[in-house]
Amino acid sequence: MTQYDRNLFKPAGNDPSAHVNACSGIDGPMPDLFHESLKAHDFAVLSNKNFSFADLYKSGTWQKYGYRAAALARNHPSRDPFIAYLANDQHQSWTGANSRQSYRSALVRLAARDVLELAPGYWRLVIAEADDDAARRQFIRQLEPHVDDETRARIRKVVQAPSPSDIKKLKRAVEFLIQVPPDPDHTAVRSGATGPDRQASKPRSATSKKEALYALNQHQRRKSKSHSGYNWRDQFWRVAVMPDSHLDNDRRACIAALMLTGCRPSELSADLGVGVSALEWAGLAHLAFKIAGAKLAEETGEVHGKGQERRDIEVRCQTPESEWLFAYVMEQDGGQCFLGMPAPTHSQNGMPLMPTERRRRVTGSLGKLIGRLGKVAFPRLQQRLTPYVFRHALSSDLRAMGGIWGKDDVAAALGHQSTRTQTHYGSTNTSRGLTGSRAEQVARISGIAPVRSPDRGPHPAALKPQTPKA
Repeated sequence: MTQYDRNLFKPAGNDPSAHVNACSGIDGPMPDLFHESLKAHDFAVLSNKNFSFADLYKSGTWQKYGYRAAALARNHPSRDPFIAYLANDQHQSWTGANSRQSYRSALVRLAARDVLELAPGYWRLVIAEADDDAARRQFIRQLEPHVDDETRARIRKVVQAPSPSDIKKLKRAVEFLIQVPPDPDHTAVRSGATGPDRQASKPRSATSKKEALYALNQHQRRKSKSHSGYNWRDQFWRVAVMPDSHLDNDRRACIAALMLTGCRPSELSADLGVGVSALEWAGLAHLAFKIAGAKLAEETGEVHGKGQERRDIEVRCQTPESEWLFAYVMEQDGGQCFLGMPAPTHSQNGMPLMPTERRRRVTGSLGKLIGRLGKVAFPRLQQRLTPYVFRHALSSDLRAMGGIWGKDDVAAALGHQSTRTQTHYGSTNTSRGLTGSRAEQVARISGIAPVRSPDRGPHPAALKPQTPKA
């Protein structure tokens, strides 16, 4: 007897009369699945290269993986997310490369979990039921290079034979991992599985927001020739937001804050929210915003530089949405209020939703709302208006102010901790020469953390005085 099969298996399930050989219900030869499971186990270990399962649970990402798998299963006749993914990949029916990437990441990690959990029991069963000692030793020799000490201990501790359903589950996960190997560094995950006559779907990126902003500014330039002072943001507020009978004032206030501060849509979730105070200085109406940042990486109670934990923006009320929001806030207790869109705390099956999932739902809800209102205000606009268009617009306005606001100020306004990130938002030339710039009413910008600048000066050696040659 070997170190792996000293203990006899208990029957699968609670029925003592159940047959020990749980593999009898599996189609195909046993050695094939054994060899494939070793290869899949290596892939499963590789998938944990950057983030462990514990990391995924802690961040709430694992719950999102479950939602994505369930969504794929619902939309396929087999109700199997792995088959649904492979079918979509074969027919290139993804809505975009980002969609394909998110589903691939989810299913690879789910398959890896199944392999890591079920493979030790299956290997134990194969070794225990080998025909003779020679075959048993052969299985062990093939197994040894693929497992570490922890996995060996798990194999030895298995005392109950896996059920046929467990082995079918393992077989399904093994087949998927072999067909779709993990790509933990995302070096090739965005390239679709395309044939020679197919093209990979184009990824959605910040370019689409910039194109929408460019189209809106071009629209404003054309309109201003016949309507002096025309501004697309004024048009959006007056034609779409204010007359909409389906909007309550709370959501109008959120849209106004989005237009004035360029905050991320997730920052308008009730988990974070935007605090607003109405102030009057020297007879002028002001709004002071306190925005809780969404792009943070929290570890052991400390915030590590993905973005500003909090930022303050103060504006003078000179535009339609700012004047309306000032009146709205003045009606609240103490002339201040908290803006945040609620999200469900539990899923339809009663599972609690992680904060990241609640914020994602607020982002989606606000995106659909802005898209619908954009079609009302600009029915001929080919690009889709999104919440991020206002974020790009504010960045463009601030950067086009001729040096009034520096790179550090723009970064703080956008909630960044580095001046490099703002290069992805808007363009200095996009808003140049246009009336109605929202940056003209910005009075103060500050962030809770100092902004880093990636720009480096000359090397110290280059600053040393040079000795003149004789």
